[in-house]
Amino acid sequence: MKTTIHALVLFLVSSLLPISSLHAQDEKTVIKGKVVDLVCYLDHGAEGEKHLKCAKTCIGSGLPVGLKGEDGKLYLIVGEHKPINSELVSKAQQIITVKGKVVSKDGFNLIENAEIVQ
Repeated sequence: MKTTIHALVLFLVSSLLPISSLHAQDEKTVIKGKVVDLVCYLDHGAEGEKHLKCAKTCIGSGLPVGLKGEDGKLYLIVGEHKPINSELVSKAQQIITVKGKVVSKDGFNLIENAEIVQ
């Protein structure tokens, strides 16, 4: 009886391992879009070449930075538990590709642990 139970437990655990490893691989998502300064974009729709200098100032001073994704969603972008503004200030208003963990809650979208894909 013990041998049967041990065999059953071993079978169940080993059959779940591929599922858990697939989940870990799926955590990083690649998203392409335009880097925007979220404060001005959300407040008055500011973007584009006319807004470039202001966007760089806002992103450089630490205000929230986002990605206006080609999928139609707007994302807040953060690094690994820290702002990623210093890496994105030179990319303001440019189309870039970002890889990271994407989460959505209560209508907000976030790319965390974001990395710029070259």
